[in-house]
Amino acid sequence: MTRPLPAHEITGSGDITVFLLHGAYGDGRYFADTRDRLVARGRRVVVWHCPGYGGSPGIDSPSIESFGEVAAELVAATGGERNVLLGHSMGGLIAPRAALLVHDRVDALVLSSTSAGLNTRTPEERAAFIAERVDPITAGQSVGEYAPALLATMIGPESSGPLVDRVMDVVCEMSTETFKVSMTAITEYVDGVETLRAQTVPALAIAGEHDPACPPDGMQFIAEQLPDAEYAEIAGVGHYGFAERPEEYHGLVEDFLARRLGV
Repeated sequence: MTRPLPAHEITGSGDITVFLLHGAYGDGRYFADTRDRLVARGRRVVVWHCPGYGGSPGIDSPSIESFGEVAAELVAATGGERNVLLGHSMGGLIAPRAALLVHDRVDALVLSSTSAGLNTRTPEERAAFIAERVDPITAGQSVGEYAPALLATMIGPESSGPLVDRVMDVVCEMSTETFKVSMTAITEYVDGVETLRAQTVPALAIAGEHDPACPPDGMQFIAEQLPDAEYAEIAGVGHYGFAERPEEYHGLVEDFLARRLGV
């Protein structure tokens, strides 16, 4: 039986369709500015809500692998002539999985503030990552209750403004149970490096100088695993470059698309 597509919104028109895949915190709504900027440059944009997020139904056996399968189904059903997957944070784990499944429909990847998987981190880094995100929930707090203080440590020291506020608002409105499911998926995922090495399309890896969750050295590692990748680091920003320095972030994306896809 064919499962329903995840919740998504399609905006704009153009030869290039850009799929925006959000992270474990939040949902596709925090990409509103990114969507609008891409549409203004003549891109067709598909904003997805991962299973369990933003009105998308949950799925049996959620995992990064199964999220990648759902994303691939969305690309196959709604993709245009040429397609780009932009994955941020957890979305940066999902996008390469989807690209392998529909490799004939994907022309480029943009991986933003993500990682190759927690199994590539040191035991101390893994423990800290999980403790910051799961321990408050185990202690009875919701994402909306504990996330603002954590997110404040994940942005650049001078980052502020309505786009940053929008990220915070979307994160605080999300389901705590959905976040728990995603954290399990992230912690159990071990095939990130192999998946990156198997890519056949050009890729851009974007890091934030002050991102404690997905630091620049981890993003450089990702770029080194990809067969055809460029690395870019935005000074002064943390985990949410698209909201903290939108002009610079989207400039990098458009420059990459223009040079590598000729559009």
